[in-house]
Amino acid sequence: MKIAVLADIHSNHIALERCIDEAKKLGAEEFLFLGDYIGEMAYPEKTMECLAKLREEYPCTFIRGNKENYWIDHKNGKHGDWNWIDGTSGSGMLNYSYVHLSEEQIREFEQMPIAMRLQYEGMPPFTICHGSPFKANESLREDYDYIDSLTKKLETELTICAHFHIQSSYTRNGKLVVNPGSVGVPLKSGGKTQFMMLYGHDGVWETKFHTLTYDVEKVIAEMDAENLAKRAPGWYRVTKAVLRGMNVSQMAVLTKANDLCADAEGEADWRAIPERYWDMALASFGI
Repeated sequence: MKIAVLADIHSNHIALERCIDEAKKLGAEEFLFLGDYIGEMAYPEKTMECLAKLREEYPCTFIRGNKENYWIDHKNGKHGDWNWIDGTSGSGMLNYSYVHLSEEQIREFEQMPIAMRLQYEGMPPFTICHGSPFKANESLREDYDYIDSLTKKLETELTICAHFHIQSSYTRNGKLVVNPGSVGVPLKSGGKTQFMMLYGHDGVWETKFHTLTYDVEKVIAEMDAENLAKRAPGWYRVTKAVLRGMNVSQMAVLTKANDLCADAEGEADWRAIPERYWDMALASFGI
């Protein structure tokens, strides 16, 4: 049994195609996708087209991530006064991605679960999720202070998660937690794309990580062609740095910009941080 596991594509269709091609060469019989399909990169429709084509050829399972919740909530008016505006680092990329989605695609996201328990004949069950089996935006990262209590609640001996974009595997409270890494914007990968193969034999699951080179500069050229530097200035700059292998994350820069804004103005709303604080935060990371 050979299963390809891919997560956190974030519209990077070029990296996605690279991973899918490699998985096919490795004999993948089916594909599991762990959410966050679009966001950050250009031409989101190309990612959706690639996934649609793949599921015509192979059995595919899809989990909803926190990004999918963003699109669903925005469509349903649950973001209240949070306006997604081009030209802002806080929401320009969200707005760009959202307008490329169809109503049908968002309805499909709504049907996806945030977690699934999978059972294959002769094999122990395992769980797949984006964040945790309980919340799409709850991280199963090993070094978080709540991880001991959270792993105690896991129902299967193996949980495959995504969300924090770092290829990793650890055991806590007798539970194995594995993250296949991110296809689109992996962290600590040296600018390479990542996925995982899951092998089942003799009642045992075996995981194997894969890290691949791909055409990063083509991804950035597409971002430039879509003028993403103006649509979401700070978000574009940090995403480009991550793609090129810099050891930084969008969340780290966002947190820094929010803190700088709060220190200077007494308060901050991470959704609408003035661009000058994004510039200061990026400079502090050497971006």
